[in-house]
Amino acid sequence: MNRFLILRLTLVAALGMSAGCTSRTPSSTEPPRATEPVKSPSPTLTHYKLTGVVKRVTPKSGQVVIAHESIPGFMNAMTMPFTLKDHALLDDLQPGDEVEGDLQVEKEGEVVKDYELTGLVVSRPALATPKTLTLSMKNLTIREAPKRLEPGDLVPDFVVTTQDGRPLKLSELRGNIVALTFIYTRCPLPDFCPLMDRKFAELAGKLAASPERSSRVRLLSISFDPEHDTPEVLRKHAEIQGAKPPLWTFAVASHDELAKVAGPLGLTYGPTSTEIIHNLCTAVIDSEGRLARIEVGNAVKNLQVSELLKFIAPLVPAATESTPKS
Repeated sequence: MNRFLILRLTLVAALGMSAGCTSRTPSSTEPPRATEPVKSPSPTLTHYKLTGVVKRVTPKSGQVVIAHESIPGFMNAMTMPFTLKDHALLDDLQPGDEVEGDLQVEKEGEVVKDYELTGLVVSRPALATPKTLTLSMKNLTIREAPKRLEPGDLVPDFVVTTQDGRPLKLSELRGNIVALTFIYTRCPLPDFCPLMDRKFAELAGKLAASPERSSRVRLLSISFDPEHDTPEVLRKHAEIQGAKPPLWTFAVASHDELAKVAGPLGLTYGPTSTEIIHNLCTAVIDSEGRLARIEVGNAVKNLQVSELLKFIAPLVPAATESTPKS
């Protein structure tokens, strides 16, 4: 065969193969594939065995307060209220009963969204209360419970350590309106300390929108867990919550310092070696250091941020030449 013919056929074959490969290559004008949206974690339901001792029963609200033992992998021992859907379960409960139940916890990833205590049973009834009680008056000291502060009363001074490791006296904030609440960073229940973090985050955002208010109002989230909540821990927690001093500061107080204000402000707080006992407590203090408003327990849960902002607004002092301390 003529060598020129062979060369021509070879070139045609090569071009044909090239065309075949090109036809399988996606066109540059082909629209890009849509990126699938990132899905949020699906809710999961985890069951934990809860054991503890009944401290208080309130049939009207369907609530029982239980001092429960540590729940491995979920939370430390603490005393907290549970609202039972079946109020009939409360009929046979009394303080001192040892109980067991199934704590059902709904999570999205690592975030607790909801929880419910079910299947509550008495594992050991409380001991019968004696009809007579004999006391020896020798070496017996009776201490009067601290008087609860009323609006207008001066709030006792106490010292905290801020997330930056700086000591701060409450009295140093005179000239500002102070809203303070008590939390601890390890609290896993969404309607306790995390709820207060969310409320203060919303309040801080609304205050930041007004330069006058943000310069005259100070938010303090005070931990009562000094063994764990070091300034470094608080600083990381503050970053997660979006807290930016001086408007919103996280701090921790020693047990001795907390004792100065816990009773007067209605904070149920009792440091023990095995549990963390607390309720919710939020206070507003005016520019002269006097109590303007106090909310304790369930009232704190029901307190709307818009209502709190409306209460704070008229308390904000008019700007003066002197700058209030931060």
